[in-house]
Amino acid sequence: MKKQSFQVAGVDGCRAGWFVVVAQAARQKVLELKDFSVANTFADVLSKIADCQLVCVDIPIGLSDGAKPRQCDVSARKMLGRGRASSVFPPPVRPCLLAEDYQTASRISSEYSGKKLSTQSFFIMSKIREVDRAMTPELQQRVREIHPELSFWALAGGKPAKHNKKKLAGRNERIALLSPIFSDLEQFVGRARQPKKVAPDDILDALAAAWTAGQAVIGSARTLPENPGFDSTGLRMEIVYPAAIMDK
Repeated sequence: MKKQSFQVAGVDGCRAGWFVVVAQAARQKVLELKDFSVANTFADVLSKIADCQLVCVDIPIGLSDGAKPRQCDVSARKMLGRGRASSVFPPPVRPCLLAEDYQTASRISSEYSGKKLSTQSFFIMSKIREVDRAMTPELQQRVREIHPELSFWALAGGKPAKHNKKKLAGRNERIALLSPIFSDLEQFVGRARQPKKVAPDDILDALAAAWTAGQAVIGSARTLPENPGFDSTGLRMEIVYPAAIMDK
């Protein structure tokens, strides 16, 4: 019986906009890298991944209105433990998307959630806004949220990465985890990198997202939480993550 082949994509935000990697997959572990590009806007991303069966994006999809934090973020921090939990920072509550500056956004966050907005969350708020404007419940069937550190957790057999991804040790650690999945990985990272526009960790996070998409297509992925809730626009508040390698 011939193996089913399909295309998946992984997307991560970068200084230049969005880094997109497309991979060809069959029902096996290895993915063949097909293409990579930098998109200026998320609308451009959607045009680049039209032929992909599933696309995984490292950006919050589905936002709390403030009464409670997203359970997927709470669960992700618990899974990653003290070492990597800080990489999962709370996304802004939906009312914050109307703010144009940090002070206003933080005030709105305090009003609706009881907590100030972190500077990390504000830094990516424009990208969250881009995605939120484009997303619909129908599109969410094909474009889903991931967190790269959960993907690396799975590749490491259910253990969080030891080193910060922006450090050389962290980059080498993640390359070692991804190398069995993608051939010629180090050369690919070198070709794809654009100093001041696309950093090595952006590329590795997008690759982790593409692998997660492939695992989801073949039924080897799960969601946090297992039964996600919906936000006020009908979007699921969930994070897709692969089953740990040791569980397969």
